[in-house]
Amino acid sequence: MRIALAVMAVLVAGCEATVAEVDGGSAGGAVVAGGGTAGGASGGNSGGGSTAGGSAGGASGGTAGGSTAGGSAGGASGGTAGGSTAGGSAGGGAAGGSTGGGVVAGGGSPGPIDGGMPAWRQGLAAWQWVELPGSALSNQRVADPFNGTMVAPTQRINAWNGLAVNRDNNRVYLAGAGGHADWAGNEAYEIDLQADQPRWRLLRGPTPGTAISIEVHYYADGRPSSTHLYYALQYVRSHGRIFRLSAGSNWGSGNFSSSNVDAFSLASNDWDPAGTWQGGMPAGGNIGRPYAQHETTDDAFTFFGGSFRKWTASTAMWSTLAARPSYAGNDVVSESPSAVDTVRQRVLFTRNAYRVMQRQGLVVTFSGTSMASDVTFTGPGAASAIQQQAGLEFLARDDAYYLKTSTGGAVTRINADTFEATAQATTGPTPPDAVNGVYNRWRYLPLLRGFMYLPSGSSNFWFLAAAP
Repeated sequence: MRIALAVMAVLVAGCEATVAEVDGGSAGGAVVAGGGTAGGASGGNSGGGSTAGGSAGGASGGTAGGSTAGGSAGGASGGTAGGSTAGGSAGGGAAGGSTGGGVVAGGGSPGPIDGGMPAWRQGLAAWQWVELPGSALSNQRVADPFNGTMVAPTQRINAWNGLAVNRDNNRVYLAGAGGHADWAGNEAYEIDLQADQPRWRLLRGPTPGTAISIEVHYYADGRPSSTHLYYALQYVRSHGRIFRLSAGSNWGSGNFSSSNVDAFSLASNDWDPAGTWQGGMPAGGNIGRPYAQHETTDDAFTFFGGSFRKWTASTAMWSTLAARPSYAGNDVVSESPSAVDTVRQRVLFTRNAYRVMQRQGLVVTFSGTSMASDVTFTGPGAASAIQQQAGLEFLARDDAYYLKTSTGGAVTRINADTFEATAQATTGPTPPDAVNGVYNRWRYLPLLRGFMYLPSGSSNFWFLAAAP
């Protein structure tokens, strides 16, 4: 298992705790007490006020006031309101990030009325990068759960966290992200990349600090504690929910994790009660656990407890596929990028921790008799192919995987048949380096014909147009 180091300084009476981590791991240490906000992955929190706009968003103007199915934002003088159906009208006033629940009015300018490409996507050449101004999560403040101060903690992304996407409408989600001593909030957010000017908005505020404690699966209000997400956050269309399939490092010392499955309902804008969904058994191997999601069925594939496993989205149940190789331990694919080859019905894990020198990964078949086999990467991009914490997506039309490492705009193309890895040439400006890994902040959006990418908690979204 990899070794994690942490150095933590705790300041009492409302000050910040800072943490430095190595290789995305968890480590022991105290957490802030007395109403303090845990800092960490990117230098802590900043204060300030917050307003939110209340403009309509969506591909065809149907979601107003930043609403989601089951509740639109309202309130003539800054309040929050829920219960309206999708497509309802928005209220007017400003709203600050409320704590403990409620939809907050905000983000998202109107998208194209005809349902076509948003303005920022139009005119892009194949493999051209573009930055989406104003789309940084740091623009969406939230109430600190301990003292109510409006803050914009970069740890919501930088603390080893990924994103979930709805590929049917280009909406992106973040929920229950933070963990360790980085951020205690379990709030949820949404951004609509179909909008001409995408902006984050708060779906539900965090559990109040009076109900928060360390080293627990669930806070006193029954909602899940915050965690390092790694690859675990996935949107599932059949359930209309954002699923957190495991918790890698819960709020606290960093040595507490969970195989519990939790879900945030977009109809109620709230977490489902604890125990609603079957957890992964046996427990263990939660830190850096990889997940590959099937683009059609939303089934998820991973490894824990000595075996490669499948989470069937329609039933929300776990099953076992294949045992790990006999030469390997339970960290065989820890923090490995992974993706589903929908043509060959198999999953590629690009980093085999026991075959790094051989530049090998593993493929696991899930149709017929399931089995795990070693694969060797060749070509000039082979060294990039085996990097940890990267993002990986499969495009059937190209019969290729596209891997995004933390370095600038670098993208590696992997032939899905031969596993030859080469650099994908790109044009346009260069994105900043990612902070603490990429994970599933690199996702392919078929309606936009390209890849969304969020390098850090303070950066804007970037987009790489694929070939037509």
